[in-house]
Amino acid sequence: MLNLAIVGLGRWGQNLVESIEGSKIVRFSAAVTRTPSKVSAFCVQKNIFLTDDYRSILNDDDIDAVVIATPHSLHFDQIMMAASAGKHVFCEKPFTLMAEQARIALASLAQHSLKVAIGHNRRFAPNIVALKNALKINSLGQPIHIDGFFNANLGTSAGKWRDSRTESPAGGMTSLGIHVIDAFIHLFGKVASVSTQSRRIAIDIDIDDSTLVRFNFENGCSGHLTTIAATNMFWQIRAFGTGGWAECTDLDQYAFRPIKGDPVLSNYSGLKNPGSTTIKSALEAFAADISGAAPFPISPEEIHHATAVLEAVTISASTGKAIEIGMI
Repeated sequence: MLNLAIVGLGRWGQNLVESIEGSKIVRFSAAVTRTPSKVSAFCVQKNIFLTDDYRSILNDDDIDAVVIATPHSLHFDQIMMAASAGKHVFCEKPFTLMAEQARIALASLAQHSLKVAIGHNRRFAPNIVALKNALKINSLGQPIHIDGFFNANLGTSAGKWRDSRTESPAGGMTSLGIHVIDAFIHLFGKVASVSTQSRRIAIDIDIDDSTLVRFNFENGCSGHLTTIAATNMFWQIRAFGTGGWAECTDLDQYAFRPIKGDPVLSNYSGLKNPGSTTIKSALEAFAADISGAAPFPISPEEIHHATAVLEAVTISASTGKAIEIGMI
């Protein structure tokens, strides 16, 4: 049983804790938060030791790894501290806000022979697994283009830490669009360049709410990402190839429309948002990597590349220019 400490116990931190209830592989035994009084009842209910002292958790030999679910701008320092203390790290996305920070943090973890994972739970959704397999066995033929959408109402973040252009550059990219970036890399490979249009149209808080990104992949394919931060939730990935197209909607729907043959339509149960089973799968895959059973499916190289792509998107949004990933 892997003993975890959750660092940051807001809405998503609590989702992480609740997702692994009943797991025989991982458990949360400690939590760190800036204001313990806000979550003391939750920790009592979950039998989790609660503190506001991150260093004390890092010095606890009973803690095997930390799960970081804090504001994005805090990730780098917290990862570096964990590496120095010899703790494995599972970090929520984005890993860091700058590619150079990601490179340094990943190198530090590797230097200390520590494992690293990132909370892209949507990789573990059965519809994404199905789409990846369709590409692997060439059902879609030669890949051509991929579209991705992730929308949500971030207006509910008013007065919270996401209500900031520092934490939410290019609108919904750090909380929503980063999932699409990971899916694109997973399905179509490395990104060569991006071009971004991002603006505030209707949202009440001071972040952009309409962000559109054009992708050019190293393999010659194209892509387009849309994230709207002032509407209701919508997640979809659609890939096009010479053999047809396939799409994943939410966490539970998959459709494959081949040029020849009958369509394949699948619905998977038990995946209501936030998709606790996919979160559990990610955390248990982290534990499997630490035990040596199997590597975490998102490599450190992919974590770094996704961070570079995110940084390029934000630079492009502010400059209006296309940005080469290799220049980051």
